[in-house]
Amino acid sequence: MNPHEYEVFGELTTEHGVLYAEDDEAKTLRVESVGDAELSKFVPFIKQYADKKGLKKLSVKVSDSQALYFFQHGFQVEASILAYYGMQDAIFVVCYMDDELPDTNTEQHAILEQALSGHAARADTHQVQNVTISNAGMAAKVKVEDADKLVYPGREVLTGSNSLESTKFFAQIGNKTVATAHAQFNKTDKAVEFSDFTVNTEYDANVLIAALLADMEAFYLSKKCLTAFTIVSANSLAINTICAENHYEFGGTLKNEFVIENSLVSLNTWFKRL
Repeated sequence: MNPHEYEVFGELTTEHGVLYAEDDEAKTLRVESVGDAELSKFVPFIKQYADKKGLKKLSVKVSDSQALYFFQHGFQVEASILAYYGMQDAIFVVCYMDDELPDTNTEQHAILEQALSGHAARADTHQVQNVTISNAGMAAKVKVEDADKLVYPGREVLTGSNSLESTKFFAQIGNKTVATAHAQFNKTDKAVEFSDFTVNTEYDANVLIAALLADMEAFYLSKKCLTAFTIVSANSLAINTICAENHYEFGGTLKNEFVIENSLVSLNTWFKRL
């Protein structure tokens, strides 16, 4: 792809307020908002762009009313968030550039079923007491020590829009940081995405992440946020169980969407109305 075509893509996204992230490892292009782009021009353009760059998958979040146009041009639904746009749902429409659909992963399906059943086993860890939750800007040097941490990674944080507000939340016991999470609030959509949960392995991740979620939900509810959601690895029983236990609804699986530890993984979508 020549430099001019890169420039054209950048100009298109800037001019029309398109929010996107490109993952070179997973070879995916994720579009969080098509902005005010005209779909009849935007859809062919991103398919051409993806083809010339050798990308494997396009993943676009759109409203119900926009989804029909994508269906007519080779996209299909993989996940949804109910009532994300007021009366309309958010639909994650995807297009596999090689036309080969991923096989159903029976292990991931079993993980999801167990998470939803509420019968997942809990790790034997220290009891969690006297936890305080705080928040700060993303640049804050607050972290769980590397030697003791377990990370549930999330999608790349988007940048480049005044409508997006990113915040780091952290749980402490005394002066020790035992868990962290990131939140990205879309002020236009009145929705917030929680991601990158990190916990100290000596403590109960279910309790710590539940405490973070409760505090983050209350914080964004005070900002008139309507929907909270998180998109997590479909391979992790622990984080999917935590989502289910905290009354998040399962919205579907985005297949072959992200790279974790050099492996291409699928992501489960969970959401809650605040």
